[in-house]
Amino acid sequence: MNRSRRPSHFPVTRCPSRAATPARLTAGVAATAVLSAVITTAIGAGTADATPGGCAPVTAILVPGTGETSATANPAQPVGLLATLGNGLAGRYGGDVDVRYLPYPAAAAPYASSESAGVQALSSMLGGLCTGTRVVLAGYSQGADVVGDVASAIGTGSGAISASEVAAVVLIADPRRDPATARLGDDTGGQGVAGPRSAGFGSLTERVRTVCANGDLYCATSPQNSPAWTALGKAFTGEGTNTLPAASTTTGGDLDASTIARQVVVVASGLAQFASGLPTLLGDLAALPGAIVAGNIPEAHRLAGEINTSFSPLVGLADQADLDLVARALELAAPMDTSGTTAIAAQIVRILARTDLHRVAADIGTAQEIAWRATEKLAAGDLLGAGIDLVGMVPVAADLAAIAAQALTGTSGSGSSLASVLTDNPDTSSALTDLARQGNDAAAFYLSGVHQTGYDSTLPAVLDWISTQIDHAK
Repeated sequence: MNRSRRPSHFPVTRCPSRAATPARLTAGVAATAVLSAVITTAIGAGTADATPGGCAPVTAILVPGTGETSATANPAQPVGLLATLGNGLAGRYGGDVDVRYLPYPAAAAPYASSESAGVQALSSMLGGLCTGTRVVLAGYSQGADVVGDVASAIGTGSGAISASEVAAVVLIADPRRDPATARLGDDTGGQGVAGPRSAGFGSLTERVRTVCANGDLYCATSPQNSPAWTALGKAFTGEGTNTLPAASTTTGGDLDASTIARQVVVVASGLAQFASGLPTLLGDLAALPGAIVAGNIPEAHRLAGEINTSFSPLVGLADQADLDLVARALELAAPMDTSGTTAIAAQIVRILARTDLHRVAADIGTAQEIAWRATEKLAAGDLLGAGIDLVGMVPVAADLAAIAAQALTGTSGSGSSLASVLTDNPDTSSALTDLARQGNDAAAFYLSGVHQTGYDSTLPAVLDWISTQIDHAK
């Protein structure tokens, strides 16, 4: 979520590069109008106010979250949630701090490649810093993912700079938050949705702090209480062996984690409701042709109504979700969910994705209309008209039975049937109920907006802690 923040301009000093990098500002360059255009595109150029021959004692690199920046953004322009932090550092330290905002894709999808590009961009910027400057790193959301990965590499000896050069690292709403890492602000349970970094932060551990707002499932998901959503998070961020698809098969547009999760929420709730009515549905489908042949108009009317009620959760979710995409997402996440919930849901949704649920809805609607019309004629004493109408339900019932047979009983040879999956596995009902519970938790999280608005009150504490680290490093 983009935030509208007032830009703040402040003087910063510029450092000679530790390696040959694109032009750094000097007093001569700053005074030369011909080269001023080059300055704006220099990598890591920061602001245009440079101190001749100087090197800022502190370089703060802030990495914005998803959608808050781009690969071509101006690194000197304060953006997003971290603008408050950057402006605060500039206000406290003036020219002693060089504040930069990392340009990188910050794309919602494909997330894994965007985050990887951010890691490369941050490593490159760090490698171009002058020697002697102390580094502060801070990231929000996807930016925290980027900073955390880079800090882990630095702390374990494989980063672009040495750990001794880093004064502080702050990870806000980190999707890979480790509950063992020291925190600022809320005492939040759980861990990042993608799971903690296996390598940890090594020698940087004591200089790393995390911030996670209560209720933010990106950084506070419990794999015990929400195994399916944890698995989906790992798949989306590429932390598992597979990565979720970035595009919908029906829309062709990019989908972010929240969009995919919302669709899974819809499907999970619909499946749980549908499963509870499955025995009645199977019985009604079997009885409908007999009622039609027997000319039992009231019974045919009743059965058509019950079939509509039983199928409505599936028809509703087909209208709101791309079932093929949801099935793919669940299939990729299933190996990372040891509870088995995701695997069961994946199998069910895959069967539904092969079923023409809109055709089912059309058949049910037609059957109900015919049955209602026949019932009215029967009540009016028009037995012949009622019988003729009922005959018209024969092909509709046959088509409905064929589609239902394919999905529910697998008689068409399409593989596993929905009925067998839902009834043969005693854990299915509880698994779907639990998936729906997890889905409701996720839905409440997205509606709350805590990921976007839950950190403003914590930023002053973050600024104070970073300032303490900077002062201690002097």
